[in-house]
Amino acid sequence: MTTGLITLLSNIEKTRVEMAELAHLYGYSNPHVVKCSQKLDSLLNVFNNFGKQ
Repeated sequence: MTTGLITLLSNIEKTRVEMAELAHLYGYSNPHVVKCSQKLDSLLNVFNNFGKQ
């Protein structure tokens, strides 16, 4: 596994945990939760496209 992929997977997991914690505190529709969810979506899109280029 390359360093870039390891870093990406680590960032995905950190963002997933952060989003879950924020959702627990503020609810799913809170702007902070939505922004974190969008960040996670972006990271997952990068992951899905990893190696396709």
